[in-house]
Amino acid sequence: MFNSRPIADNTQAFSLHTPVLTTERLVLRPPVREDAEDLAVIANAREIAEMTRRMPHPYKMEDANAFIDQVTNGDVEGHIYAVTLADTGHLIGMTSVERRLSQDALEVGYWLGKKWWGHGYASEACTAVVDLAFRVTGADTVFATSRPINVASRQILLKQGFVFVGGDEVNTLAAGRVQVDRYRLTRSAWLDNKSSN
Repeated sequence: MFNSRPIADNTQAFSLHTPVLTTERLVLRPPVREDAEDLAVIANAREIAEMTRRMPHPYKMEDANAFIDQVTNGDVEGHIYAVTLADTGHLIGMTSVERRLSQDALEVGYWLGKKWWGHGYASEACTAVVDLAFRVTGADTVFATSRPINVASRQILLKQGFVFVGGDEVNTLAAGRVQVDRYRLTRSAWLDNKSSN
Protein backbone atom coordinates (compact mmCIF):
# COMPACT_ATOMS: atom_id res chain seq x y z
CA MET A 1 0.00 0.00 0.00
CA PHE A 2 2.71 2.49 1.00
CA ASN A 3 6.31 2.49 -0.16
CA SER A 4 8.26 1.39 2.85
CA ARG A 5 11.66 0.18 3.91
CA PRO A 6 12.66 -1.84 6.99
CA ILE A 7 14.41 0.10 9.74
CA ALA A 8 16.36 -1.02 12.77
CA ASP A 9 13.45 -1.71 15.11
CA ASN A 10 11.68 -3.86 12.48
CA THR A 11 8.94 -1.28 11.86
CA GLN A 12 8.35 0.03 8.36
CA ALA A 13 9.48 3.54 7.49
CA PHE A 14 7.03 5.34 5.24
CA SER A 15 8.60 7.00 2.21
CA LEU A 16 7.17 8.72 -0.84
CA HIS A 17 9.55 8.86 -3.77
CA THR A 18 7.83 11.75 -5.45
CA PRO A 19 8.83 14.54 -7.80
CA VAL A 20 8.60 18.23 -7.07
CA LEU A 21 4.98 19.37 -6.80
CA THR A 22 3.74 22.51 -8.50
CA THR A 23 0.56 24.48 -8.00
CA GLU A 24 -0.67 27.71 -9.55
CA ARG A 25 1.59 29.86 -7.33
CA LEU A 26 3.84 27.42 -5.48
CA VAL A 27 6.63 24.91 -5.95
CA LEU A 28 6.89 22.23 -3.27
CA ARG A 29 10.30 20.56 -3.18
CA PRO A 30 12.61 18.84 -0.70
CA PRO A 31 14.35 21.29 1.64
CA VAL A 32 18.05 21.86 0.95
CA ARG A 33 20.92 23.27 3.00
CA GLU A 34 20.61 26.60 1.17
CA ASP A 35 17.17 27.02 2.80
CA ALA A 36 18.60 27.09 6.32
CA GLU A 37 19.03 30.84 6.65
CA ASP A 38 15.52 31.65 5.42
CA LEU A 39 14.07 28.81 7.47
CA ALA A 40 15.72 30.09 10.65
CA VAL A 41 14.17 33.53 10.07
CA ILE A 42 10.61 32.55 9.16
CA ALA A 43 10.32 29.71 11.69
CA ASN A 44 11.46 31.91 14.56
CA ALA A 45 7.96 33.01 15.56
CA ARG A 46 6.23 31.83 18.70
CA GLU A 47 2.85 32.04 16.93
CA ILE A 48 4.04 29.35 14.51
CA ALA A 49 5.96 27.16 16.95
CA GLU A 50 3.02 26.93 19.34
CA MET A 51 0.83 25.51 16.56
CA THR A 52 3.26 22.68 15.78
CA ARG A 53 4.45 19.69 17.78
CA ARG A 54 8.15 19.58 16.92
CA MET A 55 9.22 23.18 16.32
CA PRO A 56 11.24 24.76 19.13
CA HIS A 57 11.13 28.43 20.05
CA PRO A 58 13.32 30.33 19.64
CA TYR A 59 14.23 28.71 16.33
CA LYS A 60 17.92 29.15 15.57
CA MET A 61 20.22 28.51 12.64
CA GLU A 62 21.38 25.26 14.23
CA ASP A 63 17.75 24.12 14.44
CA ALA A 64 17.28 24.83 10.74
CA ASN A 65 20.47 22.97 9.81
CA ALA A 66 19.59 20.00 12.03
CA PHE A 67 16.10 19.76 10.54
CA ILE A 68 17.37 19.91 6.96
CA ASP A 69 20.05 17.31 7.76
CA GLN A 70 17.40 14.98 9.21
CA VAL A 71 15.26 15.31 6.08
CA THR A 72 18.23 14.92 3.72
CA ASN A 73 19.55 11.87 5.60
CA GLY A 74 16.14 10.17 5.60
CA ASP A 75 15.79 10.41 9.38
CA VAL A 76 12.31 11.93 9.08
CA GLU A 77 9.57 9.44 8.30
CA GLY A 78 7.32 10.54 5.47
CA HIS A 79 7.89 13.25 2.96
CA ILE A 80 8.70 16.85 3.85
CA TYR A 81 8.31 19.65 1.35
CA ALA A 82 9.71 23.16 1.38
CA VAL A 83 6.93 25.48 0.23
CA THR A 84 8.35 28.09 -2.14
CA LEU A 85 6.88 30.82 -4.32
CA ALA A 86 6.85 29.78 -7.97
CA ASP A 87 7.79 33.22 -9.28
CA THR A 88 10.76 33.86 -6.97
CA GLY A 89 11.73 30.51 -5.42
CA HIS A 90 11.52 32.15 -1.97
CA LEU A 91 10.92 29.77 0.94
CA ILE A 92 7.66 30.56 2.77
CA GLY A 93 7.01 27.44 4.88
CA MET A 94 6.89 23.65 5.09
CA THR A 95 4.33 20.92 4.47
CA SER A 96 4.41 17.16 4.88
CA VAL A 97 2.76 13.80 4.40
CA GLU A 98 3.61 11.40 7.22
CA ARG A 99 2.30 8.13 8.61
CA ARG A 100 0.21 8.68 11.68
CA LEU A 101 -2.27 6.86 13.90
CA SER A 102 -2.15 3.50 12.09
CA GLN A 103 -0.28 1.72 9.36
CA ASP A 104 -3.04 2.41 6.86
CA ALA A 105 -3.52 6.13 7.50
CA LEU A 106 -1.52 9.22 6.64
CA GLU A 107 -1.41 12.68 8.18
CA VAL A 108 -0.74 15.95 6.41
CA GLY A 109 0.71 19.02 8.07
CA TYR A 110 1.72 22.53 7.06
CA TRP A 111 2.90 25.86 8.37
CA LEU A 112 3.80 29.17 6.72
CA GLY A 113 5.81 32.20 7.76
CA LYS A 114 3.60 34.99 9.16
CA LYS A 115 4.28 37.28 6.17
CA TRP A 116 2.39 34.86 3.92
CA TRP A 117 -0.68 34.26 6.08
CA GLY A 118 -4.05 35.18 4.63
CA HIS A 119 -3.15 34.81 0.94
CA GLY A 120 -4.41 31.27 0.33
CA TYR A 121 -0.93 29.75 0.13
CA ALA A 122 -1.50 27.30 3.01
CA SER A 123 -4.69 26.06 1.38
CA GLU A 124 -2.87 25.63 -1.93
CA ALA A 125 -0.03 23.68 -0.29
CA CYS A 126 -2.47 21.54 1.72
CA THR A 127 -4.42 20.66 -1.42
CA ALA A 128 -1.19 19.57 -3.13
CA VAL A 129 -0.10 17.20 -0.36
CA VAL A 130 -3.60 15.79 0.20
CA ASP A 131 -3.83 15.06 -3.53
CA LEU A 132 -0.38 13.46 -3.38
CA ALA A 133 -1.34 11.27 -0.44
CA PHE A 134 -4.38 9.85 -2.21
CA ARG A 135 -2.93 9.65 -5.71
CA VAL A 136 0.32 7.82 -4.99
CA THR A 137 -0.69 5.59 -2.07
CA GLY A 138 -3.55 3.23 -1.41
CA ALA A 139 -4.57 5.15 1.71
CA ASP A 140 -8.30 5.22 2.38
CA THR A 141 -8.00 8.00 4.95
CA VAL A 142 -5.86 11.07 5.52
CA PHE A 143 -5.77 12.76 8.92
CA ALA A 144 -4.81 16.25 10.06
CA THR A 145 -4.48 17.94 13.42
CA SER A 146 -5.06 21.56 14.37
CA ARG A 147 -5.07 23.53 17.60
CA PRO A 148 -8.64 24.64 18.46
CA ILE A 149 -7.38 28.24 18.65
CA ASN A 150 -6.04 28.06 15.08
CA VAL A 151 -9.18 29.16 13.23
CA ALA A 152 -7.38 29.67 9.90
CA SER A 153 -6.00 26.13 9.90
CA ARG A 154 -9.42 24.69 10.73
CA GLN A 155 -10.96 26.58 7.80
CA ILE A 156 -8.30 25.20 5.44
CA LEU A 157 -9.07 21.64 6.54
CA LEU A 158 -12.83 22.07 6.25
CA LYS A 159 -12.39 23.51 2.77
CA GLN A 160 -10.51 20.34 1.80
CA GLY A 161 -13.43 18.22 3.01
CA PHE A 162 -11.91 17.11 6.33
CA VAL A 163 -14.39 16.41 9.10
CA PHE A 164 -13.84 16.81 12.83
CA VAL A 165 -13.41 13.48 14.62
CA GLY A 166 -12.59 14.54 18.17
CA GLY A 167 -10.33 16.31 20.59
CA ASP A 168 -7.02 15.12 21.96
CA GLU A 169 -3.91 16.36 23.73
CA VAL A 170 -0.34 16.33 22.41
CA ASN A 171 3.05 17.37 23.74
CA THR A 172 4.73 20.24 21.90
CA LEU A 173 8.24 21.64 22.17
CA ALA A 174 7.15 25.28 22.31
CA ALA A 175 3.90 25.18 24.29
CA GLY A 176 4.03 22.02 26.39
CA ARG A 177 0.91 19.84 26.48
CA VAL A 178 -1.91 21.37 24.45
CA GLN A 179 -5.41 20.59 23.21
CA VAL A 180 -5.75 19.62 19.55
CA ASP A 181 -8.62 18.80 17.23
CA ARG A 182 -8.29 15.80 14.94
CA TYR A 183 -9.76 15.74 11.44
CA ARG A 184 -10.27 12.99 8.87
CA LEU A 185 -10.70 12.96 5.09
CA THR A 186 -11.76 9.74 3.37
CA ARG A 187 -10.84 8.84 -0.18
CA SER A 188 -14.51 8.88 -1.19
CA ALA A 189 -15.00 12.39 0.25
CA TRP A 190 -11.82 13.55 -1.50
CA LEU A 191 -13.09 12.18 -4.81
CA ASP A 192 -16.48 13.84 -4.29
CA ASN A 193 -14.74 17.13 -3.50
CA LYS A 194 -12.61 16.84 -6.64
CA SER A 195 -15.59 16.10 -8.86
CA SER A 196 -17.55 19.08 -7.52
CA ASN A 197 -14.72 21.58 -8.14
